[in-house]
Amino acid sequence: MATLLDALDAAVNHHMAGRTDAAERNYRLILGVDPAQPDALHLLGVLRAQTGQPDPAVALLTRSVRVRPGAPQPWAHLAGALRTAERPDEAERVVRRALALDPASADALDILGATLHALARYPQAADWLHRANALRPGHPETLLNLGTVLRDQRRFDEADRVFDVALARHPSNAAIHLARAVGRLVRGDLIGGWEGFEHRWRRLPAPPWAGEPLNGATILLHMEQGFGDAMQFVRYAPLVARAGGRVVVEASPALFRLFQASLDPSIAVLVRGPEPPPHDHHCPLMSLPRAFGTDLGSVPAPIPYLMPERGDRNLWRDRLAEGPEGLRVGLVWAGNPRHRNDRNRSLPVAALRPLVNVPGVRFISLQVGEARSALATLAPDAAVEDPMDRVRDFADTAAILANIDLLISVDTAVVHLAGAMGVPVWLLLPHAPDWRWLLNRDDSPWYPSLRLFRQPRPGDWETTLGRVAATLRAHAHQPADPA
Repeated sequence: MATLLDALDAAVNHHMAGRTDAAERNYRLILGVDPAQPDALHLLGVLRAQTGQPDPAVALLTRSVRVRPGAPQPWAHLAGALRTAERPDEAERVVRRALALDPASADALDILGATLHALARYPQAADWLHRANALRPGHPETLLNLGTVLRDQRRFDEADRVFDVALARHPSNAAIHLARAVGRLVRGDLIGGWEGFEHRWRRLPAPPWAGEPLNGATILLHMEQGFGDAMQFVRYAPLVARAGGRVVVEASPALFRLFQASLDPSIAVLVRGPEPPPHDHHCPLMSLPRAFGTDLGSVPAPIPYLMPERGDRNLWRDRLAEGPEGLRVGLVWAGNPRHRNDRNRSLPVAALRPLVNVPGVRFISLQVGEARSALATLAPDAAVEDPMDRVRDFADTAAILANIDLLISVDTAVVHLAGAMGVPVWLLLPHAPDWRWLLNRDDSPWYPSLRLFRQPRPGDWETTLGRVAATLRAHAHQPADPA
């Protein structure tokens, strides 16, 4: 017993000091001797959650609460792991169990507030987070969660005050800087937002570029976030080239052919590898608006700046010519399920029924991923073509988009591709949108061909899709100008 207690003490000391590998070895040692040791299960689960592994964390914490169901903290931490794993309904049930055991658990109050935020129940979320903040004033996670909920309720002045308090206490907390920056960006204060937006993760040690003359130096423009982000901001690559250097764009394999076909041959496009290519300066693609001082009146929009190869476009023209006549409308109803806000931005495929029942329209699915398999559930009520078996990358998707009249989509990467090509897009947005779509407007300074359809209230897709269906019905016989 003494040996296990010594190992547990050692593991906790390593854990608190940030020596995660040593902490895990000791937790594993304990569990090798006693697989049901509740503290080791609990704390190893916490370690897994802290190192970005929510699914293993859920498994370990579930074992912990089964062994010791009367301990509130493991229940709270299990709820936190479930929320991070994008399972907020389960997280709510679990965290309420934690609060039943300890109503004054600040961790549990904070997690319940963050979970209700994920469920778009904003007023309740704010109430619970205020309670958590009263119990532990100044805690960075609670202030971050509270400020973010207030921001998404559009209570911007209150949110800014919370973020200011948080940053006064925790000036190096990158997540708080980012959350405050997003609040500025979504209000259209791009210049004010770009600086805080620089607190994103970056992986390269070379000097970052901020817009100065390059004088023949090589600059690497690199992806750091999603496909859509890369497509939105690669528009700046030709502007960087004018600074007098050699521009190298590093892209994922899914974007390589598209960028190579679209960018000037003087700009080198490389597939991202384990090590970056030689370079003198670097700039993440999402930092380019800051480097150029972009505001709402100076968004560079030389549309189209992305385009498919002619051979691919003609191939898909011939393939789509084999189908029936009618307004060609592409559909995308779900984004990456691992996206932190996917629950609110994506749709169940059944929600598309008001659209797919509009006569005179030929629907073509551009959906990828797990949600694609749900398309069959619309039959036999509607016929939606699915050509995605023959799509290899975004260059092929671009070729399809070049041969349709309109894309109707939730907020995902294909919207950026269509917008960059100048294809008309009707974008379906949740009540609390991503910052780039701003507020209270139905157009986008980033993409002139977009028309934005917003939820009038959190979770109300029915009203939004009813409006889209009515608009589509009016345009069904006007394929030349659906936007």
